[in-house]
Amino acid sequence: MSSADQRRLERQDEIVRAYWRAARAKPGRSVNIRTVAGEADMSPGNVLHYFDTLKDLQFAAINGAMEEFWGHRQEILDRRVSASERLWAMIDAGVPDVISAELRHVYESVSVLAEHPEFLHAHRNLTERQIMLYRTLIEIGAGTGEFTPASPMRMIARNLVALEDAYDLYPLVGDKTPRDECRAAVRSYAVVALRISEPEESSSSARKC
Repeated sequence: MSSADQRRLERQDEIVRAYWRAARAKPGRSVNIRTVAGEADMSPGNVLHYFDTLKDLQFAAINGAMEEFWGHRQEILDRRVSASERLWAMIDAGVPDVISAELRHVYESVSVLAEHPEFLHAHRNLTERQIMLYRTLIEIGAGTGEFTPASPMRMIARNLVALEDAYDLYPLVGDKTPRDECRAAVRSYAVVALRISEPEESSSSARKC
């Protein structure tokens, strides 16, 4: 990679970070090029030199957030602890105490898929990778005798991801159910589906995704 290409990537990263600062500063409000430019300490024209449109910038930012979210879950899968401990940690990460600006924008981008199909592949890819992580974890637990799946493993994995998505969407439409209750609901499904016992005391430090 040439030094010019490297510099361009660095500037794009700076602009994406500025985008998320702007999003966190005014949650629930649209972010525009001028706001991002102010956060990045550059002109709107300079931002558009690196991203042709606001949608291009949004796509880069949301895609990066998806990669970070998936990477954290992969890190949980790679831990050298029991499959059960990894399962509870995965659910804690999937149903966090606080819906961050990044996660909020990931979900909100679903509403514009018809107009901007460029987002579609990233969403599908994130969903399928999350399902695969859960399926791998279930296979590990079944192999060690910790889990006794009551349904096909892929079905259980897909249901766990669907439950997490639902409980993360609820706060965005005003649902006030305590987040620990939401996590408990997902865990209750895992208990039945995998025929395991729920931990006596679940993690109280769910990640702010």
